[in-house]
Amino acid sequence: MSEKEQINDFNQEMNNNLKTGYSNSRLSGNFFTTSKPELSFDRMTIVGNLNKDNAKKLSEFMSLDPQIRLWDILQTKFKAKALQEKVYIEYDKVKADTWDRRNMRVEFNPNKLTYEEMLWLKQNIITHMDDDGFTRLDLAFDFEDDLNDYYAMTDKAVKKTVFYGRNGLAETKYFGVKDSNRFIRIYNKKQERKDNADIEIDSNHLWRVEIELKRDMVDYWNDCFNDLHILKPDWKTVEKQKDRAMIYLLIHEEDEWGRLERHAKYKYKKMIKDISSFDLTDLMKMTLQENKSRLQRQIDFWIGD
Repeated sequence: MSEKEQINDFNQEMNNNLKTGYSNSRLSGNFFTTSKPELSFDRMTIVGNLNKDNAKKLSEFMSLDPQIRLWDILQTKFKAKALQEKVYIEYDKVKADTWDRRNMRVEFNPNKLTYEEMLWLKQNIITHMDDDGFTRLDLAFDFEDDLNDYYAMTDKAVKKTVFYGRNGLAETKYFGVKDSNRFIRIYNKKQERKDNADIEIDSNHLWRVEIELKRDMVDYWNDCFNDLHILKPDWKTVEKQKDRAMIYLLIHEEDEWGRLERHAKYKYKKMIKDISSFDLTDLMKMTLQENKSRLQRQIDFWIGD
């Protein structure tokens, strides 16, 4: 299959999903009130090595192509932005040799590139690199539902940070730390676009669950959030008053988790899962499974022969 056919194939599959009501379809059973999310890779970083000859050829090409803005140019390094600033490119042989890593990286959001731009980027930039591979993949699930109605937690002991908006409701939840191999963001995408770009989104709600994978974790993009739970716990169904009060407190005051001993954390996390009628991450896993082949074709396109 040619590169053009590869791109058309996985993009046509996405278009078909959208045309058939993919983003608004409903699952039976417990999911009937929740719309199936749209799923995509939201950001990619590809790294590789430029040999001396390819570095010279690429530098000469980039200095002449009008779609590229090149700066910080030396024999052993250069930086550039391409395709209306959609792509960032950096080559630095000295730094790579010092830190024993590959000497070139390319960063972009594939959702912002047209078919032609994808082909241009692969054929003119990425194919010059040897030993290429991904060091970052962002997996994004977009829900047209209000995720403020849900409670998110992880089985693993990771740092959780919550930021609230002017209305007192949570707008962003982080799991993990930015420099870790996996960093999860759950945020109000509709509000974020309005605040940062003054863009009004037509949907009543738009929330994103984004899993940022780096380094070794990029190989596990299809199995990267098994410990995450996005729930609607019905705390009123808990029989014992003490447990009912504790669960209410833990749901509404995140800091209180830090006061619990390990066995108590395990107990109340299990209770919260038991009193929730469904877990939104099950819907995410189903959506990922349905789109696994399409996403794999995207990966194969960028770093395949």
